[in-house]
Amino acid sequence: MRENTNQEQFTRLWTEALPTVAGYVQAVVRDAHVTKDLVQETALVLLRKFAEWDSTREFLPWALGVAKLEILAHRRDSGRSRVIFDDALLDAITTSWAKIATEVDNEQAALHDCLEKLAPHAKELVRLRYYDDLKTPQIAEQLGSTAGAVRIALMRIREQLQGCVQRQLRSEGGFV
Repeated sequence: MRENTNQEQFTRLWTEALPTVAGYVQAVVRDAHVTKDLVQETALVLLRKFAEWDSTREFLPWALGVAKLEILAHRRDSGRSRVIFDDALLDAITTSWAKIATEVDNEQAALHDCLEKLAPHAKELVRLRYYDDLKTPQIAEQLGSTAGAVRIALMRIREQLQGCVQRQLRSEGGFV
């Protein structure tokens, strides 16, 4: 019975921490596939070591610390990343991430809402560029357009999204 209680407690704590940890890893790593792998590895390490966690301390800073160690291990193992943070910068990001996580979550929620409001063609351009990770010439070829037209459309969509997010955050009392 004790094991079920621990599993339930871990699941609850991890579910609360997951968006913040994933956002932190994404901010540092910038590669969606690597981020997904590192977040999963972080979850596995946390689960394995959950019995060692001091429940008098907050779970989120512990989870962020484990994520940081996973990032460092990935960096050590890959060594070919274009963007590499030095250890001091990574420490600073880890420490401050928990403090700004709510703001980032609000911005992500606003962006999600604004993406839903886009016209179908604009949604398709965003999907091709940012989810499918296609470059503008590839998008243009796929849509039967020119690369210049795609670049201009994406620029306008980004401006539209930025304005929408700012308006939504202002209306919700968030900072812009």
